[in-house]
Amino acid sequence: MGLLRQIWAVTAMNLAALPSRIGASMVTVIGVACVIAVMLSLLGIGQGVLHSVGKNAKPDHVIVLSSGATVSLGSFTQSDVAQIAEAPGVKRAPDGKPIVQPQAVVIVELENKTGATNNASLAGTGDMGRLMASPSWRLFAGRRFQPGLHELIVGKAAQRQYKNLDVGDTVILRGAPWKVVGAFEDQGGMDENSVLSDADTVLAAFNRTSYQSVAAQLDSPASFRKFKDALMSNPQLQVKVERVGDYANDQLKPVIGILSFVGYFVGGVMALGVIFGALNTMYSAVDSRKREIATLRALGFGGTAVVVSVIVESLVLAIPGALIGAAVAWLLFNGHDIAMAGISFAMDVTPGLVILGLIWALAIGLIGGLAPAVRAARLPVADALRAT
Repeated sequence: MGLLRQIWAVTAMNLAALPSRIGASMVTVIGVACVIAVMLSLLGIGQGVLHSVGKNAKPDHVIVLSSGATVSLGSFTQSDVAQIAEAPGVKRAPDGKPIVQPQAVVIVELENKTGATNNASLAGTGDMGRLMASPSWRLFAGRRFQPGLHELIVGKAAQRQYKNLDVGDTVILRGAPWKVVGAFEDQGGMDENSVLSDADTVLAAFNRTSYQSVAAQLDSPASFRKFKDALMSNPQLQVKVERVGDYANDQLKPVIGILSFVGYFVGGVMALGVIFGALNTMYSAVDSRKREIATLRALGFGGTAVVVSVIVESLVLAIPGALIGAAVAWLLFNGHDIAMAGISFAMDVTPGLVILGLIWALAIGLIGGLAPAVRAARLPVADALRAT
Protein backbone atom coordinates (compact mmCIF):
# COMPACT_ATOMS: atom_id res chain seq x y z
CA MET A 1 0.00 0.00 0.00
CA GLY A 2 1.36 3.43 -0.95
CA LEU A 3 2.24 6.07 1.65
CA LEU A 4 -0.68 8.35 0.80
CA ARG A 5 -3.17 5.49 1.08
CA GLN A 6 -1.63 4.48 4.40
CA ILE A 7 -1.94 8.06 5.69
CA TRP A 8 -5.55 8.25 4.52
CA ALA A 9 -6.48 4.91 6.11
CA VAL A 10 -4.88 5.62 9.49
CA THR A 11 -6.18 9.21 9.61
CA ALA A 12 -9.72 8.14 8.78
CA MET A 13 -9.59 5.57 11.56
CA ASN A 14 -8.30 8.13 14.07
CA LEU A 15 -10.97 10.69 13.18
CA ALA A 16 -13.70 8.05 13.38
CA ALA A 17 -12.65 7.41 16.98
CA LEU A 18 -12.95 11.07 18.03
CA PRO A 19 -16.53 10.71 19.40
CA SER A 20 -15.25 8.17 21.93
CA ARG A 21 -12.90 10.87 23.30
CA ILE A 22 -15.33 13.77 23.05
CA GLY A 23 -14.57 15.13 26.54
CA ALA A 24 -10.81 15.41 26.12
CA SER A 25 -11.22 16.64 22.54
CA MET A 26 -13.58 19.45 23.57
CA VAL A 27 -11.04 20.67 26.13
CA THR A 28 -8.59 21.31 23.28
CA VAL A 29 -11.25 22.88 21.04
CA ILE A 30 -12.47 25.25 23.77
CA GLY A 31 -8.92 26.11 24.81
CA VAL A 32 -7.96 27.09 21.27
CA ALA A 33 -11.21 29.06 20.90
CA CYS A 34 -10.44 31.06 24.06
CA VAL A 35 -6.91 31.87 22.87
CA ILE A 36 -8.07 33.06 19.47
CA ALA A 37 -11.04 35.04 20.81
CA VAL A 38 -8.92 36.94 23.35
CA MET A 39 -6.03 37.58 20.96
CA LEU A 40 -8.23 38.78 18.08
CA SER A 41 -10.22 41.02 20.43
CA LEU A 42 -7.07 42.74 21.70
CA LEU A 43 -5.57 43.08 18.22
CA GLY A 44 -8.93 44.38 16.98
CA ILE A 45 -8.45 47.47 19.16
CA GLY A 46 -5.28 48.41 17.25
CA GLN A 47 -6.93 47.65 13.92
CA GLY A 48 -9.83 49.88 14.92
CA VAL A 49 -7.44 52.77 15.58
CA LEU A 50 -5.73 52.28 12.20
CA HIS A 51 -9.05 52.01 10.39
CA SER A 52 -10.38 55.15 12.04
CA VAL A 53 -7.24 57.14 11.22
CA GLY A 54 -6.98 56.03 7.61
CA LYS A 55 -10.68 56.07 6.79
CA ASN A 56 -10.85 59.61 5.42
CA ALA A 57 -7.15 60.43 4.97
CA LYS A 58 -6.36 61.98 1.59
CA PRO A 59 -2.94 61.89 -0.07
CA ASP A 60 -3.28 65.54 -1.15
CA HIS A 61 -3.76 66.81 2.42
CA VAL A 62 -0.58 67.86 4.23
CA ILE A 63 0.33 69.33 7.59
CA VAL A 64 3.18 71.76 8.24
CA LEU A 65 4.81 71.56 11.68
CA SER A 66 7.62 73.39 13.39
CA SER A 67 10.92 71.63 12.83
CA GLY A 68 11.54 69.10 15.59
CA ALA A 69 7.92 69.04 16.76
CA THR A 70 6.52 65.55 17.30
CA VAL A 71 2.94 66.76 17.75
CA SER A 72 0.93 69.58 16.20
CA LEU A 73 2.29 72.12 18.68
CA GLY A 74 4.48 74.77 17.13
CA SER A 75 4.59 78.48 16.46
CA PHE A 76 3.39 80.02 13.20
CA THR A 77 2.73 83.71 12.65
CA GLN A 78 0.43 85.21 10.03
CA SER A 79 3.56 85.93 7.97
CA ASP A 80 4.58 82.26 8.12
CA VAL A 81 1.10 81.20 7.00
CA ALA A 82 1.26 83.63 4.07
CA GLN A 83 4.59 82.15 2.91
CA ILE A 84 3.22 78.63 3.14
CA ALA A 85 0.18 79.68 1.12
CA GLU A 86 2.42 80.88 -1.71
CA ALA A 87 4.39 77.64 -1.98
CA PRO A 88 4.10 75.75 -5.27
CA GLY A 89 1.54 72.95 -5.46
CA VAL A 90 -1.12 74.49 -3.21
CA LYS A 91 -4.65 74.06 -4.51
CA ARG A 92 -6.80 77.16 -5.01
CA ALA A 93 -10.39 77.64 -3.92
CA PRO A 94 -13.01 78.77 -6.49
CA ASP A 95 -12.36 82.39 -5.43
CA GLY A 96 -8.63 81.96 -6.14
CA LYS A 97 -7.49 81.86 -2.52
CA PRO A 98 -4.99 79.15 -1.54
CA ILE A 99 -6.52 76.32 0.49
CA VAL A 100 -4.32 76.74 3.53
CA GLN A 101 -5.71 76.63 7.06
CA PRO A 102 -3.74 77.75 10.13
CA GLN A 103 -4.73 75.70 13.15
CA ALA A 104 -4.84 76.60 16.82
CA VAL A 105 -4.75 73.74 19.34
CA VAL A 106 -5.40 74.14 23.06
CA ILE A 107 -5.54 71.34 25.64
CA VAL A 108 -8.70 71.58 27.74
CA GLU A 109 -10.28 69.40 30.43
CA LEU A 110 -13.58 67.66 29.72
CA GLU A 111 -15.71 65.45 31.95
CA ASN A 112 -16.46 62.05 30.47
CA LYS A 113 -19.67 60.07 30.90
CA THR A 114 -18.25 58.13 33.87
CA GLY A 115 -17.59 61.32 35.85
CA ALA A 116 -13.81 61.35 35.43
CA THR A 117 -11.98 64.06 33.51
CA ASN A 118 -9.72 63.78 30.46
CA ASN A 119 -7.46 66.14 28.62
CA ALA A 120 -8.87 66.84 25.16
CA SER A 121 -7.88 69.06 22.26
CA LEU A 122 -9.85 72.14 21.34
CA ALA A 123 -8.88 72.74 17.71
CA GLY A 124 -9.30 76.05 15.99
CA THR A 125 -9.99 76.00 12.25
CA GLY A 126 -11.78 78.13 9.65
CA ASP A 127 -13.32 78.40 6.21
CA MET A 128 -10.40 76.71 4.43
CA GLY A 129 -10.59 73.86 6.91
CA ARG A 130 -14.21 73.39 5.92
CA LEU A 131 -13.17 73.15 2.25
CA MET A 132 -10.62 70.48 3.17
CA ALA A 133 -13.18 68.29 4.94
CA SER A 134 -13.85 64.89 3.38
CA PRO A 135 -17.03 64.46 1.27
CA SER A 136 -18.43 62.26 4.05
CA TRP A 137 -18.16 65.07 6.62
CA ARG A 138 -21.69 66.17 7.56
CA LEU A 139 -23.16 68.58 10.09
CA PHE A 140 -26.11 66.49 11.33
CA ALA A 141 -27.36 68.87 14.03
CA GLY A 142 -27.26 72.61 14.63
CA ARG A 143 -25.04 75.00 12.69
CA ARG A 144 -21.41 76.02 12.30
CA PHE A 145 -19.66 78.25 14.80
CA GLN A 146 -19.42 81.99 14.17
CA PRO A 147 -15.99 83.68 14.29
CA GLY A 148 -15.49 85.90 17.31
CA LEU A 149 -17.96 84.01 19.51
CA HIS A 150 -17.27 81.28 22.05
CA GLU A 151 -19.05 78.62 19.99
CA LEU A 152 -18.16 74.99 19.32
CA ILE A 153 -19.09 72.20 16.97
CA VAL A 154 -18.34 68.68 18.18
CA GLY A 155 -17.88 65.26 16.61
CA LYS A 156 -20.27 62.38 17.22
CA ALA A 157 -17.56 60.34 19.00
CA ALA A 158 -16.75 63.26 21.31
CA GLN A 159 -20.45 63.54 22.18
CA ARG A 160 -20.55 59.84 23.11
CA GLN A 161 -17.52 60.16 25.35
CA TYR A 162 -18.00 63.50 27.13
CA LYS A 163 -20.73 65.28 29.07
CA ASN A 164 -22.25 68.65 28.13
CA LEU A 165 -21.50 68.37 24.40
CA ASP A 166 -25.03 68.09 23.06
CA VAL A 167 -26.21 70.89 20.79
CA GLY A 168 -27.44 73.72 23.01
CA ASP A 169 -25.23 72.76 25.98
CA THR A 170 -22.71 75.09 27.54
CA VAL A 171 -19.34 73.67 28.57
CA ILE A 172 -16.78 75.43 30.77
CA LEU A 173 -13.28 75.51 29.25
CA ARG A 174 -10.54 77.00 31.39
CA GLY A 175 -13.14 78.92 33.40
CA ALA A 176 -14.99 80.39 30.40
CA PRO A 177 -18.37 79.25 28.99
CA TRP A 178 -18.51 77.93 25.42
CA LYS A 179 -21.78 77.04 23.70
CA VAL A 180 -22.16 73.90 21.57
CA VAL A 181 -23.98 75.04 18.41
CA GLY A 182 -23.47 72.05 16.09
CA ALA A 183 -22.54 68.37 15.84
CA PHE A 184 -20.95 66.52 12.93
CA GLU A 185 -20.11 63.01 11.76
CA ASP A 186 -17.56 61.61 9.31
CA GLN A 187 -18.34 57.92 8.78
CA GLY A 188 -16.50 56.88 11.93
CA GLY A 189 -13.25 58.71 11.07
CA MET A 190 -10.89 59.98 13.76
CA ASP A 191 -12.16 63.55 13.17
CA GLU A 192 -15.35 62.59 15.00
CA ASN A 193 -13.36 62.93 18.24
CA SER A 194 -12.76 66.63 17.55
CA VAL A 195 -14.05 69.71 19.35
CA LEU A 196 -13.79 72.61 16.90
CA SER A 197 -14.07 76.39 16.96
CA ASP A 198 -12.75 79.38 15.03
CA ALA A 199 -8.95 79.49 15.07
CA ASP A 200 -8.54 83.21 15.79
CA THR A 201 -11.23 83.07 18.48
CA VAL A 202 -9.37 80.22 20.20
CA LEU A 203 -6.10 82.17 20.12
CA ALA A 204 -7.73 85.26 21.61
CA ALA A 205 -9.65 83.33 24.27
CA PHE A 206 -6.55 81.52 25.51
CA ASN A 207 -4.10 84.43 25.17
CA ARG A 208 -2.12 82.82 22.35
CA THR A 209 -0.40 84.79 19.59
CA SER A 210 0.60 82.07 17.14
CA TYR A 211 -0.89 79.04 15.43
CA GLN A 212 0.34 75.54 16.26
CA SER A 213 0.29 74.03 12.77
CA VAL A 214 -0.82 74.74 9.22
CA ALA A 215 -2.89 72.41 7.05
CA ALA A 216 -2.91 72.64 3.27
CA GLN A 217 -4.53 70.91 0.32
CA LEU A 218 -2.36 70.27 -2.73
CA ASP A 219 -3.49 70.46 -6.33
CA SER A 220 -2.52 66.78 -6.65
CA PRO A 221 -0.72 64.15 -4.54
CA ALA A 222 2.22 64.39 -6.96
CA SER A 223 2.82 67.98 -5.83
CA PHE A 224 3.88 66.88 -2.36
CA ARG A 225 7.60 66.77 -3.16
CA LYS A 226 7.83 70.25 -4.69
CA PHE A 227 5.67 71.73 -1.93
CA LYS A 228 7.83 70.14 0.74
CA ASP A 229 11.12 71.09 -0.93
CA ALA A 230 10.00 74.72 -1.30
CA LEU A 231 9.19 75.05 2.39
CA MET A 232 12.19 73.09 3.65
CA SER A 233 14.56 75.23 1.59
CA ASN A 234 13.02 78.51 2.74
CA PRO A 235 15.48 80.02 5.27
CA GLN A 236 12.68 82.03 6.90
CA LEU A 237 10.80 78.85 7.84
CA GLN A 238 12.02 76.09 10.14
CA VAL A 239 9.43 73.46 9.37
CA LYS A 240 8.77 69.86 8.43
CA VAL A 241 6.02 68.68 6.10
CA GLU A 242 4.04 65.43 6.26
CA ARG A 243 0.97 63.98 4.66
CA VAL A 244 -1.86 64.13 7.18
CA GLY A 245 -2.43 60.36 7.04
CA ASP A 246 1.26 59.59 7.65
CA TYR A 247 1.41 62.11 10.48
CA ALA A 248 -1.62 60.57 12.23
CA ASN A 249 -0.21 57.05 11.86
CA ASP A 250 3.14 58.15 13.30
CA GLN A 251 1.42 59.67 16.32
CA LEU A 252 -0.50 56.48 17.04
CA LYS A 253 2.31 53.98 16.40
CA PRO A 254 3.31 53.75 20.09
CA VAL A 255 -0.29 53.05 21.13
CA ILE A 256 -0.77 50.43 18.41
CA GLY A 257 2.60 48.88 19.29
CA ILE A 258 1.57 48.47 22.94
CA LEU A 259 -1.79 46.98 21.95
CA SER A 260 -0.13 44.53 19.57
CA PHE A 261 2.41 43.51 22.22
CA VAL A 262 -0.34 42.91 24.78
CA GLY A 263 -2.39 40.94 22.26
CA TYR A 264 0.47 38.68 21.24
CA PHE A 265 1.82 38.33 24.78
CA VAL A 266 -1.53 37.37 26.31
CA GLY A 267 -2.29 35.14 23.33
CA GLY A 268 1.12 33.51 23.61
CA VAL A 269 0.77 32.79 27.34
CA MET A 270 -2.68 31.32 26.81
CA ALA A 271 -1.49 29.36 23.79
CA LEU A 272 1.26 27.80 25.89
CA GLY A 273 -1.34 26.47 28.30
CA VAL A 274 -3.48 25.14 25.44
CA ILE A 275 -0.45 23.41 23.90
CA PHE A 276 0.09 21.50 27.15
CA GLY A 277 -3.59 20.61 27.12
CA ALA A 278 -3.33 19.41 23.54
CA LEU A 279 -0.22 17.37 24.40
CA ASN A 280 -2.10 15.70 27.22
CA THR A 281 -5.08 14.98 24.96
CA MET A 282 -2.99 13.53 22.17
CA TYR A 283 -0.78 11.49 24.52
CA SER A 284 -3.93 10.01 26.04
CA ALA A 285 -5.25 9.25 22.57
CA VAL A 286 -2.01 7.49 21.61
CA ASP A 287 -1.90 5.51 24.85
CA SER A 288 -5.50 4.35 24.41
CA ARG A 289 -4.72 3.04 20.93
CA LYS A 290 -1.36 1.33 21.54
CA ARG A 291 -2.56 -2.07 20.37
CA GLU A 292 -4.36 -0.56 17.40
CA ILE A 293 -1.25 1.33 16.27
CA ALA A 294 0.96 -1.73 16.85
CA THR A 295 -1.38 -3.89 14.78
CA LEU A 296 -1.19 -1.41 11.91
CA ARG A 297 2.61 -1.38 12.15
CA ALA A 298 2.65 -5.19 12.12
CA LEU A 299 0.51 -5.15 8.98
CA GLY A 300 3.10 -3.01 7.22
CA PHE A 301 1.95 0.57 7.90
CA GLY A 302 4.96 2.85 8.19
CA GLY A 303 5.85 5.22 11.01
CA THR A 304 5.34 8.24 8.73
CA ALA A 305 1.68 7.38 8.22
CA VAL A 306 1.18 7.15 11.99
CA VAL A 307 2.96 10.49 12.63
CA VAL A 308 0.94 12.31 9.98
CA SER A 309 -2.36 10.82 11.18
CA VAL A 310 -1.81 11.96 14.77
CA ILE A 311 -0.79 15.47 13.68
CA VAL A 312 -3.84 15.71 11.40
CA GLU A 313 -6.07 14.71 14.32
CA SER A 314 -4.52 17.48 16.44
CA LEU A 315 -5.05 20.01 13.63
CA VAL A 316 -8.65 18.89 13.20
CA LEU A 317 -9.25 19.79 16.85
CA ALA A 318 -7.52 23.18 16.46
CA ILE A 319 -9.38 24.38 13.35
CA PRO A 320 -12.92 24.42 14.81
CA GLY A 321 -11.46 26.07 17.91
CA ALA A 322 -10.03 28.84 15.72
CA LEU A 323 -13.32 29.32 13.88
CA ILE A 324 -15.31 29.44 17.11
CA GLY A 325 -12.88 31.91 18.67
CA ALA A 326 -12.91 34.15 15.58
CA ALA A 327 -16.70 34.06 15.49
CA VAL A 328 -16.93 35.03 19.16
CA ALA A 329 -14.47 37.93 18.70
CA TRP A 330 -16.32 39.19 15.61
CA LEU A 331 -19.82 38.89 17.06
CA LEU A 332 -18.99 40.46 20.43
CA PHE A 333 -16.39 43.07 19.53
CA ASN A 334 -16.36 43.96 15.83
CA GLY A 335 -17.76 47.48 15.55
CA HIS A 336 -17.92 47.82 19.35
CA ASP A 337 -17.14 51.40 20.42
CA ILE A 338 -14.24 51.83 22.80
CA ALA A 339 -12.72 54.94 24.38
CA MET A 340 -9.00 55.04 25.03
CA ALA A 341 -6.36 57.77 25.45
CA GLY A 342 -8.99 60.46 24.98
CA ILE A 343 -10.29 59.13 21.65
CA SER A 344 -13.24 56.95 20.75
CA PHE A 345 -13.32 54.46 17.87
CA ALA A 346 -14.85 51.17 16.79
CA MET A 347 -12.95 47.90 17.21
CA ASP A 348 -12.24 46.15 13.92
CA VAL A 349 -11.85 42.35 13.73
CA THR A 350 -10.67 42.18 10.13
CA PRO A 351 -10.47 39.17 7.79
CA GLY A 352 -6.69 39.48 8.07
CA LEU A 353 -6.92 38.99 11.84
CA VAL A 354 -9.16 35.95 11.35
CA ILE A 355 -6.55 34.41 9.03
CA LEU A 356 -3.86 35.22 11.63
CA GLY A 357 -5.97 33.47 14.27
CA LEU A 358 -6.28 30.40 12.06
CA ILE A 359 -2.50 30.31 11.60
CA TRP A 360 -2.00 30.52 15.37
CA ALA A 361 -4.48 27.69 15.90
CA LEU A 362 -2.72 25.51 13.33
CA ALA A 363 0.60 26.21 15.05
CA ILE A 364 -0.91 25.21 18.40
CA GLY A 365 -2.27 22.02 16.86
CA LEU A 366 1.01 21.21 15.15
CA ILE A 367 3.11 21.73 18.27
CA GLY A 368 0.59 19.94 20.46
CA GLY A 369 0.42 16.92 18.19
CA LEU A 370 4.05 16.55 17.12
CA ALA A 371 5.53 14.91 20.25
CA PRO A 372 2.64 12.43 20.70
CA ALA A 373 2.86 11.60 16.99
CA VAL A 374 6.55 10.77 17.26
CA ARG A 375 5.87 8.69 20.35
CA ALA A 376 3.16 6.76 18.50
CA ALA A 377 5.51 6.02 15.61
CA ARG A 378 8.22 4.77 18.00
CA LEU A 379 6.04 2.41 20.00
CA PRO A 380 7.72 -1.05 20.16
CA VAL A 381 5.37 -3.29 18.21
CA ALA A 382 5.77 -6.36 20.45
CA ASP A 383 5.25 -4.41 23.71
CA ALA A 384 2.27 -2.51 22.32
CA LEU A 385 0.56 -5.70 21.14
CA ARG A 386 0.72 -7.00 24.72
CA ALA A 387 -0.84 -3.76 26.08
CA THR A 388 -4.27 -4.14 27.65
